[in-house]
Amino acid sequence: MKLSTFAMIITILAAVFGLAFIFIPAQVATFYGVSQDTAGLWVTRYFGAALLFIAMIYWSYSGVSPTAKSWPKLLIFSIIYDVIQLILTAMALLNGVGNSNGWSSVVLYALLAIGSLYFLGECKKARAN
Repeated sequence: MKLSTFAMIITILAAVFGLAFIFIPAQVATFYGVSQDTAGLWVTRYFGAALLFIAMIYWSYSGVSPTAKSWPKLLIFSIIYDVIQLILTAMALLNGVGNSNGWSSVVLYALLAIGSLYFLGECKKARAN
């Protein structure tokens, strides 16, 4: 897989989840077994907006060469974000928040962190050549 393909996968995932969290937050929360009050729905929409921002960043990077100096920084920040999300989600699930669907998010964050780590190495190889 090319780095541009990985960027588009992240763009699509972040955009789809972001739009879902913005426009149907109660339904998304129900899917994950979480009930929310008005304040919770408001915060969920903020999370959706943040995901849309991530989608826009990765979309703007989809045409950038792997040799660009900015790619490693973005991938490192993505790894940090994904690991934090993975830990927070796993802790919540282990403490009884949500249902088994939440584990799909843990797996997704793990795969995204692994992908970012892989492409971080590929960027370093590309820049060395």
